Amino acid sequence: MGYTEVFKKVLLNEPHEILGKKGITQEFINHTIKLLKRYKIIKIKALKSIANKSNIRELASQIAEKTESNLLDVRGFTFVVSKYSINKIG
Repeated sequence: MGYTEVFKKVLLNEPHEILGKKGITQEFINHTIKLLKRYKIIKIKALKSIANKSNIRELASQIAEKTESNLLDVRGFTFVVSKYSINKIG
């Protein structure tokens, strides 16, 4: 299965992880890194108690930076990060 198909599949499925009211903790980052090692591309949903429309992209960027991954997509309160850059899609 190609990278593009994996990306589309992840978009359609349930999130791998939920960002809760505690925010971006070290435990959350460690868990995200484990998920990235296993799945290479994951979907994270932020609860409305931590995120709003103005800061969701910033939260997603912080998580991508701390996990040394790439932010691929932000839709509503959900975003997708990957171990690989967007250039590899296709």
